[in-house]
Amino acid sequence: MIQTERLLNTLIGAASLGICVVDDRNKIVEVNDFFCQIYGYKREELINKPHSILQPENYRERASLYYQSYIKGHQNTGIRQIITKTGERRTVYTFTATTEDDLGQTLKVYNVIDASEIEIKEDKKEARSMQETTIGHHVKTGILRCNPEGKILYANPQARGLLYLPAGSRRLANEVIVYKGQRSQKLTLVKLLNDEQFIDNQAVRIERMNHPACWALLSASTAIDDRGQVCFDLTIVSLEEQKLMERKLNKKIDELKDINKSLDHFVYGATHDLKAPLASLSGLINILRREQDDSQKEIYLQMMEKSIHRLNEFIKEIVDYSRNANQEVKKDSIAFKPLIEDIFENMAHMDNASGIKKIINIEQNYPFQADAHRLKVVLNNLISNAYKYSSPHRRDSFIEVIVKANAQKATIQVKDNGQGIGEAHIEKIFEMFFRASEGKGGTGLGLYIVKETLDKMQGSIHVVSELGQGTCFTVTVPSALAKSAGQSQMKLDI
Repeated sequence: MIQTERLLNTLIGAASLGICVVDDRNKIVEVNDFFCQIYGYKREELINKPHSILQPENYRERASLYYQSYIKGHQNTGIRQIITKTGERRTVYTFTATTEDDLGQTLKVYNVIDASEIEIKEDKKEARSMQETTIGHHVKTGILRCNPEGKILYANPQARGLLYLPAGSRRLANEVIVYKGQRSQKLTLVKLLNDEQFIDNQAVRIERMNHPACWALLSASTAIDDRGQVCFDLTIVSLEEQKLMERKLNKKIDELKDINKSLDHFVYGATHDLKAPLASLSGLINILRREQDDSQKEIYLQMMEKSIHRLNEFIKEIVDYSRNANQEVKKDSIAFKPLIEDIFENMAHMDNASGIKKIINIEQNYPFQADAHRLKVVLNNLISNAYKYSSPHRRDSFIEVIVKANAQKATIQVKDNGQGIGEAHIEKIFEMFFRASEGKGGTGLGLYIVKETLDKMQGSIHVVSELGQGTCFTVTVPSALAKSAGQSQMKLDI
């Protein structure tokens, strides 16, 4: 009954207001002293009794009370007559509110004002004011009344919360930004009210002292108060949730635009790169049909084999790209030494592979988890590039892979003393279909896939290169074990 008690405590503060709380079985669960005084009962005589105890048992007497209210014109005003415990007739004003307790049980709150001691007109005004105040406290809309100078005549808690008006604030000093088409105007809220007089669902940005500005839907109209003075009645509804959803939606739209742009670029580049080896194959087949020299045929077959190998490589990269975009990141236990040795072994067929020294240095003293397939895609591309762009005339050509893995991350360096990358190209090598060197027949997808894959793994890549001297790629990959430990610690902290 915590909520009921709060409601009672709020309402009991009003003068001469009787309160009776009734549960969904129509039993009285709480009354205050004013209510007992009006009806002439003691509290213990009413608690847990049916609400009908307050009505006359005699049907004729009950009908008489309703008839008296009718002939006096009170049947629709809430003003009616009651009979007290002693049989005395009294005129009261009543209104009813509905609420729920903490268990979700519906409660009716009967509010009774003794109207016999004051003028009925004044009773109506006070009861109406109290009813409006009660409604204003329970709605989610901000409700505020002020005069043309900005003096606050009434503000419910929601309005004070939205505008960040302290409880004692008596003046409306907020500034607002009003948007009309492509233009915006900043002015005080009071000036806006005086200028417009009537506002119908205007989206505005409200400035708040020492707090972030907020979006709100503002409506206002000019009214005349009980003293005949001009005033403004405002309703304010927060639009922060809608604006947050709008920002998220716009972000998604921008992401989709970028995806579509990348897709168009991908389709264009892929079509070009698929056509080139196919055209080469088609031309070689036509030449082969007319060639009589067997030794020359062998040369053409080797050229065809290279075109097929290039197609196969390109298709593999497309599959890697698709997998990275569509599959979730997995957590696999990684042993770096056998992984890298296996990659080198699979590339033994590449040109000049036999003449290039392979160096592997591994420091791994902790368990490490990451997506094994994605990690292999990254290392495959970096090591194969080192082979492709090696210097054929160097006698001391090498490819060195250095791994330092701890409980939090792995740092992997792939070094070579090959052709290197020119300074003009270094910023573009991770772009889709960019080729720093056309002569090597690369697809231009490899390093783009490396970057995209590392982004998916929340890793990073950095390159240092000098033309004619060599290249060093440095890759950092976080351990999934460290991430899991961090999340567990965060749950414990919470």
